[in-house]
Parts: sequence; structure tokens; C-alpha cells
Amino acid sequence: MTTSSTSGRHRPARAASTTVPHTVRNAGRGDPAARGRLVDQLITDALRAGTAPAPDRARDGYVPTPEDLADELCDVPNTDLRFLPAGAVILEPSAGDGALVAAIRRANPAVRVVAVEPNPVRAAVCTADHQAADPAVQVHTSTFEQYAARATADGIMFDGVVMNPPFALPDDPHVWLDHVRMAWHLLRPGGWLVAVVPDSLSYRSGTQHADARAFIEHHGSHHRLPTGAFAASGSMSACRVVRLTKPLPGAAIGTEHLLSVPQHQPVRVAAPQLTGAAAVDLPVQVWFDGWSSGDRTVRYQGRCLLCRWLLWGRDDGDNDPRGVLGPFSAGLSLDPAEFGMAGPTVGLCPSCATNGTSYRTGYQQARQHWTTPHRSRPDR
Repeated sequence: MTTSSTSGRHRPARAASTTVPHTVRNAGRGDPAARGRLVDQLITDALRAGTAPAPDRARDGYVPTPEDLADELCDVPNTDLRFLPAGAVILEPSAGDGALVAAIRRANPAVRVVAVEPNPVRAAVCTADHQAADPAVQVHTSTFEQYAARATADGIMFDGVVMNPPFALPDDPHVWLDHVRMAWHLLRPGGWLVAVVPDSLSYRSGTQHADARAFIEHHGSHHRLPTGAFAASGSMSACRVVRLTKPLPGAAIGTEHLLSVPQHQPVRVAAPQLTGAAAVDLPVQVWFDGWSSGDRTVRYQGRCLLCRWLLWGRDDGDNDPRGVLGPFSAGLSLDPAEFGMAGPTVGLCPSCATNGTSYRTGYQQARQHWTTPHRSRPDR
């Protein structure tokens, strides 16, 4: 992330000479010797070049993600990360020194993480702090463009993406758009993507931003972060969070929020799996419920109209979100019969259904799919 498209402007020499890169201040948290080696490397490079290193933000759009925000991005309602099974693979395509990598592993220690970082110093910090101590983390020193090209050629896909991309570079003022697009193409069907993006997404009227806004609102949602979300990293830029979910195979475009009940043969599982991968491979599941001492069946039904969150429902109708379905419950969706109308049930996740503004928006949009039943006049 960078603070603005003007961040590539030259800084006064004195300001640059007194700047200590954030990477150096945080280097070697897990290995003090690594910090010394990295500082030596920076000093050597500066002496060779005859100049002090430019601030990370001006040079390559790097602003680290504060720890509390990183944890928020890796949890409900932004992602289903903590519900993913062991071995699921998550991509962090602009890893910096590993703030989001650490948050991903805190949210779900059973997943694997592929981290991509073009800056060799920050990549070394990420490696020292994460890969060296955790075989489930793999760090690639590469631009995301280069890595994405290789991954595409090799058919590598991911179950999820968490990213805080550079907003702008001196030669590319809208680089974040390209990074989100490349990450989207590396997602498996049913996979999710959460990204920090500039607030300009919500209001710029140029073709690039308008197209991106339409795409994001079709496949997910976006909301503004509180003012000062990056203050701990030295930035007061206004930012938004984008949440996207990749459509499932065979899903009719624009209708996944109209809930349906799949009739596949149930597959027995030890416990309900409610992720995107499960919606593809296990859309109907049966498991033994110890509380009721009997089998229970759950079915993937569709997505939330507003945020595209996956929704599941139990055959016995017990879809209380405080139960086994949790945030994936279809139980708070919009049933036209409750409003004296006819048509399909429209998906609404618990998070959107319990927010007054979101609920009203969902209801108004759902009415477009409903009709008023014809009532014949009684005989006189």
C-alpha cells in the first residue's frame, strides 16, 4: 500500500538521509543476528550507490499492515480462513516483512501460506521470521507479476488470498488494480479474496475504477476502514476492504443469491465443512450429531445477496447461526412468504441480516425477484 499516487515525488535529501526503513526497524524479530546482517547489507548498498535508501513508501508503495488490522482481515466476516481444512493454501502476494503471513497462521495454523515479496531485504526478514521457523510458510523473492505468470503456467491455484497491495508506484499510479485482478485469477472456485485498496475505489469515475467497482460489487463487497487504520504504520490514507468470492462451477451468473436446495447424494463427514471447496466437492453432507444422537444433513444453498458469503442450511430447519452453521447459516435469509409475496428465497448472511442498513438494502433488492400473489375476489 502507498499513501497516494503522488508518493513517487522526490523527497528532500535530508529527509531521505534520516529515514530508517520500516523493514530495518522490525527486522530479525525472530533472529537478532538476521537484523545485523540486514542492516549491514543496507549500509553496504548505500555506500555503493552514494545515497541513502529511499523510504519504502516512496520507492515501492510499502506500508506494513498493523497487527490488529491484519487479524481483522483474516477473520469473519472478511474470510472463512479459520474454517479451512488442514493443507488449504493461502496466497499473500505482497508480503512485506510478513505481518499478514503471521495473521494468517494465527487465524488457522493448519493452512499453508505462499508469500511473495519483491524487495530482497523484506523477503529475507519474512523468511527469517516465518519460513525458517515454520515449514508451512513458503517465501518467494519475486514481483507478483512474475510469480503470477509462473503460477498460471503451472496451474497453481489458491483457496484464499489476503493482500495489502501497493496502491501506486512511480511508474504505475493504479498498480493495485492489476494486483487484485491477478490474484483473482489464481483463486479456486469458491475461494475468497480480501484486499486493502484505496478509498478512491468508491468514488472515482474513470473507466478503470468504474469497471473495478462494478466487478467487485458483482462478486462481493467493499467497505471503508476507520480513519487512522494505518496510523501505526505512519499513514493516514483513507482505505477500503474488498471481499470477493470466486463463483462455483456451473453457477448461473448473477443468481447465486437465489437460494436452492441441491439434491446430490449426501457424503458422510465427521463434522460439517462449510467452505468454498466443500460447496464444490461436498454440497450435501451428513454427519452424526452427538447432541441429538442422530444423523443430520446440511446442504449448500447459495450466497448472500450483498456480500456473497456462502450459505448452508440444515434439512431439519435448525439454522440458528448460534449453532453448528455459525456465520454460514442461511436461516436469516429473506423468505418472500414472510412479506406476503411469492418468489425465491434470497440469501442474506447473519452479518448482513443483523445490520439494519444492510438488511433494508437487501430487502429492497430482494423485492425485484418477488411478485405479489394474485388474490381472486370473493363471490358476491
